[in-house]
Amino acid sequence: MTIKRIAVDIPPEGLWLGLVDQAISHFARVVGFSEALRRMLAGAALEACEELIRASAEVDCQSPFRLGLEFKGEAVIIEIEYDHRVPLNPHQVDAYEVPDPGTNLDEVDVGALWLHMIKHFMDRVFFRVEGSRRVLRMIKYSREEGREHRAWVMALRPRLKKGLILHLSDPKTLHPSCVLQNPGGAVLKLGPSGTFVIRRLDGETTLHDIYMAHVDELGLVSPSEMMELYESLEAANMLADPDREAQGSRWKRLIGRIINLDISIPHADDIVTRVHARTRFLFSPAWLALLLAVGLSGAIPAWLHYAQLTDMVVNLEATVLERPIILVLLYLLLLIHVVLHELGHGVVCKHYGGQIPRLALMFYLGSFIFYCDTTAAWNFPLKRQRLLVSLGGPIVSFAILGIGLWIAALLAGTDTLWDSVFTAFSLVNFFALAMGFNPLIKMDGYYMLVDLTDIPNLRAKSFRFLERRLLGWLGFGEDKALAATPRERKRFWWYGILGSLVTVFFLGLPVVHLVRLLSLESISRGRLILAVLVCVLVLGRVGSVAFWKLRKIRHREYKLP
Repeated sequence: MTIKRIAVDIPPEGLWLGLVDQAISHFARVVGFSEALRRMLAGAALEACEELIRASAEVDCQSPFRLGLEFKGEAVIIEIEYDHRVPLNPHQVDAYEVPDPGTNLDEVDVGALWLHMIKHFMDRVFFRVEGSRRVLRMIKYSREEGREHRAWVMALRPRLKKGLILHLSDPKTLHPSCVLQNPGGAVLKLGPSGTFVIRRLDGETTLHDIYMAHVDELGLVSPSEMMELYESLEAANMLADPDREAQGSRWKRLIGRIINLDISIPHADDIVTRVHARTRFLFSPAWLALLLAVGLSGAIPAWLHYAQLTDMVVNLEATVLERPIILVLLYLLLLIHVVLHELGHGVVCKHYGGQIPRLALMFYLGSFIFYCDTTAAWNFPLKRQRLLVSLGGPIVSFAILGIGLWIAALLAGTDTLWDSVFTAFSLVNFFALAMGFNPLIKMDGYYMLVDLTDIPNLRAKSFRFLERRLLGWLGFGEDKALAATPRERKRFWWYGILGSLVTVFFLGLPVVHLVRLLSLESISRGRLILAVLVCVLVLGRVGSVAFWKLRKIRHREYKLP
């Protein structure tokens, strides 16, 4: 693919507009655009530059703006970069309305006409905030001469990125639905129409040809639907970009793999299939009841040996300082527990016919994490099946918690290495289960709630809804709700309120109780553990949130419809 780029700095004065017109016209001819497309490109750029010059004069800003031209992927991309002091913010411009024949033109507000003309000339328009700079990005795709007004998406020849995983709802069906997965990234759930299209994205066939094949086999589909599908794939980073792939050297990719260590286990689906074959009996009601009974039975030793177990928890800090090997043994036990937990999810997914594309060991936040990919469950037609896949791991963990409590109680008071290990293991397991069912954290409980409510991205939508409402009431922003049904808005309220209460009950109260015990009994009155917890929370969570909030403020992009 040929990439051509030029950039020129232009003073904010009208006498330089002729240079803009000449540069764009010559560039369009060099890359082979027709005369009609050339006029559209020049028209859009001149409209933007004229408005930019006017806005610069308004605040007496003499800083030059940069005009960038690039030909990439059969498209000409025009970028106009300018100083943030210039009051030109296209994302805040109201939509222009074409006046009726009887309207008095002297009363028509033409402040948005320049942006309306740009949208008319160009295929896609974006506005970016890049720190102290602003960038207006306009894209025009190539068409055959005489077809300049055809939908831009139809001339494209996209190809799916390598490594994507396609989960078909029923491979035997002529036109199945699917879940398209970018490992470690986004997931798209597509119906028969979308599945038909993506299975034909080979980098050689145009979307117009795919559109015509769709009409023949499945019936009509609007070009706007093809456009939405393309933009969804692009936003999910699922389309191949040969230029970006070529730019990344082998050494860069190698360093990236080392930093983001993610080791896939070969033949993941075969492994889970074998495990399922040997544990199929657990899916009977009797065995399921037995697993739950094992977990519940852990309350018996916890009650009978409460004083001893509490004493061990209180002295756990001193014991770990004396015997650091406890941390190593605890870590190994937790790793085994996580493997069994994830296999619990995978075996249930396999039981209902899902494919397991990945079992992997990932290095995350200074620790190794084992995970099992059960994305195929998104295709399951019954909500009950999807819920059971989410419950598979917690049921295994619940049974392990019961076993761990029995072992910890039997070893209590023996003053061996393992009594402290299993006490700590049971404590961590309890908190992990509590966190797993916390609907505010994207873990098992959250995904079960998403299945129950049928609202994807429930957490993000609820928080955005509450943020807008509460800040609006306090006078710090607009009290503007998301586009949602009244029923969804009620669920957003309930999620935020009940989720907070669940967090306090399942996580907050046990932490407070533990800190109280440590403050009374431990050798450092709990100050060491409390300091570590506070540092982790503040530096980890708060620091991360603050960083991304600030970055979002300084670097954001708007698509101008």
